Formats: sequence, C-alpha cells, structure tokens
Amino acid sequence: MMKLLSLIILIAGVFAGSLEKDISFRYGLLGQRQSNSDSTVELGDNSIVHTGDDIRINIGYVNNSYFYLIYLDSDGSYSLFLPEVSRNENIQDTLYTTVLRGGLTNPPGEESFYLINSKLPLSYLTKLLSRYENAPDKAKIKLAKKIQVELDALDPNAKAELSSIASRLDKPLVGGVTFRGDDDDELKDMSLTHECRGTGGIAFIKIVLNHK
Repeated sequence: MMKLLSLIILIAGVFAGSLEKDISFRYGLLGQRQSNSDSTVELGDNSIVHTGDDIRINIGYVNNSYFYLIYLDSDGSYSLFLPEVSRNENIQDTLYTTVLRGGLTNPPGEESFYLINSKLPLSYLTKLLSRYENAPDKAKIKLAKKIQVELDALDPNAKAELSSIASRLDKPLVGGVTFRGDDDDELKDMSLTHECRGTGGIAFIKIVLNHK
C-alpha cells in the first residue's frame, strides 16, 4: 500500500512538473498598406507585403516570463526587440504591449520574425545578438551563423521534445478584453489575433512575410 501511495505521489509530481513547463502567449501581426493606410489588415506566414507598408506586432504574455522578438530582415541582418514594459515579479497579470512598429524598406525579399516566450531568460542568445549589433561585417557573418543555430535549437519543428501550436482566436482581443458590439471582428491597432502554446518552457513561432 505504501509503495502504491508513493507511486501515485510520484506520478502527480511528474504531471505537475509537466504542466509548469507549459507556456503560451497571444500576438497580432498587423499591417497598414501604403496604398490604403486607413485600413488595418491581419498578416500571417507567407503574407505578401510591399515596401512602405507599416508592420505592427502586438503581444500579450505572462508577466513572470521572458519575451523576445528577433527580426531577420530581407537584407540578412538580425535585430532584437524586447517589450517596452517594466517587469514586476509580484504581479502575475498578462502584459500587453507593442514590440515592433515600423515601415518596410528595400530591398524586397523574406522578412522573418521569431516570436519567443520563455520561462527562463535566453541569456546566450541575447548576448550573441548584442555582440552582433556592434560587430564589424566579417564578425557579423560568424555571429549570424551562431544566432541561427540557437534559433534552430529553440524551433519545435527541429526538436522532438518541444512543441508549439499557433491558433487563431475566435475574435480579436485588445488589452485582454474581447471586443463587444457591432465591431466585434474589427481589427484595431492593438489587436491580438492568435495564440501560441508551447511546452518545455518555450513557446516559439516563426513568421515569414513575402516582401515584394
């Protein structure tokens, strides 16, 4: 009886530990076409965009976690963007903020966005990106390879022990509140349209825009 009880306690502990490693965040990748700047459109993987289009990325994530947006532009350069919000370990609420906003510039090509939410800080990756920012061109080539290796190691498509699933929300959210009224499905500047769920303490998604 004692062995059975111990086994039940062990199984419960393992299950609880696996739940603790689950993580998720909400996001919205939005665009304003240069040809129609009054209209906000939802963007997704393989969406076509054009030079001069305004891109905005909104995210909502749990306060006691770490969020990173890494941008690989069409020119092959990496940039790191962090949420412009203060961390408060005593508050467990979800933080809502815009991580990136700006117009697309030439050259055309693939614009890649890596959205990563982690329960632990990704110190080595951020160190590489910090060094990359100030490195001479030759050093950037070597650092870029190391950065991509780190990103590939986090990609659930490349690691069997990790998984991330992105799904569209039934209705857009903003500031954690569902829109109500006649404009329930209308996109706003601060809209969140998708949710990404991950395991192993990492939620990861890569989105590539086709810049024409």
